[in-house]
Amino acid sequence: MKMLLPLVVAALSVAAVPALAQETRGSATQKLDAEFAASDTDHDGFLSPAEIEARMRKMKLGGGRTLDATHARRVAALFLARADTDKDGRVSKAESAALMGQVFSAYDLNRDGKVDAAELAKARAAGKAAAGAK
Repeated sequence: MKMLLPLVVAALSVAAVPALAQETRGSATQKLDAEFAASDTDHDGFLSPAEIEARMRKMKLGGGRTLDATHARRVAALFLARADTDKDGRVSKAESAALMGQVFSAYDLNRDGKVDAAELAKARAAGKAAAGAK
């Protein structure tokens, strides 16, 4: 689980889950689909390592900061390692959706089919703690 929590933070950032909104699995999937389409810059239906890294460089952190190049590369590599289940070196929309399902389930602490602001805050805090515990 230590490895999953930082990936949860990264994956939900890809889906652009707002901190103050309540997300359902359906609304998170819609955002993920839009994010996948925007990240797939060559429109081949897959996210390459370069496309993932480019997206991670744009990911907003607290205070409007973004990841530096080194951290973007690391987070992209972690995302690729977790999402690329067929190990072909790229992430399909189905692989991305499968990871999102895992992420959503990890965030939905009370299993009500929704992720509220409190659940999101708990998951983010756990992800930060796990990342710091490496």
